[in-house]
Amino acid sequence: MKRMLQMTLAAIMLSLAGTAAALAGEVEATIVEIRPDASVMILSDGQTYAIPVDFFVDDLKPGMRVLVFYDESTSNRMLTDVQVLD
Repeated sequence: MKRMLQMTLAAIMLSLAGTAAALAGEVEATIVEIRPDASVMILSDGQTYAIPVDFFVDDLKPGMRVLVFYDESTSNRMLTDVQVLD
């Protein structure tokens, strides 16, 4: 019984680890539009990314090439990091 419980817990942990990995992503694209009032950034890949409350985007401008890291949930793609590319 104890062995079956250990195996079940291990399977659950592995499936959760796989799910968490699948929910993060990165993309290299150009900024098309930034809407601070709506807390979103639109990139040339056609996707809209949510800007977290504590994110500083004043230095980012449309036309900049960026590498964007994000977490994806069922409702949106939330920015976790933005790096400006040369």
